[in-house]
Amino acid sequence: MFFEDITIGYDIRYIIYIFCLPLIVGIVFFGIYRKEFLIRMYLSVNETYAKIYVIGFYLIQGIIVSYLSFGQITSVIWNCINKKEAEKNKIEIVSYNVTDFYTRKNPHVTFKFKNRTEILKVSSETNRKNQDRNPKDYQIEITTQKGIWNYYIVKHWELKNIR
Repeated sequence: MFFEDITIGYDIRYIIYIFCLPLIVGIVFFGIYRKEFLIRMYLSVNETYAKIYVIGFYLIQGIIVSYLSFGQITSVIWNCINKKEAEKNKIEIVSYNVTDFYTRKNPHVTFKFKNRTEILKVSSETNRKNQDRNPKDYQIEITTQKGIWNYYIVKHWELKNIR
């Protein structure tokens, strides 16, 4: 898989243009490409439940294939453009209050960024330290560069004790 930068931020355009649109285009493309096969499979079953199963099965298959092809290509292109755009902008260092340390499976640190909860994954070493920490005693200091569509690339981050 391609290397993906850690980003924080949110913009509805990402969901529309980078996730939903490629998924829909892929489903339509593969639907047109496999039209005769899909019609043949649909007509080959007589029971209503089997027809629903055939439709559901091939729709799910289309979603998966569309995401793995069209969705991933679009995501890689967006990541490259976002990184190039971020390199043009100055580096900013910002601090936010930590809202939670999640120390179980997939450990992470959560904080509020522009009124949205953001998550940064932590290493197992940091996770061991976080098990006995109170999130109210910490801030997260993040070194970022602004990319496109209100997304920021995280260059570096660290926890700072504020008590």
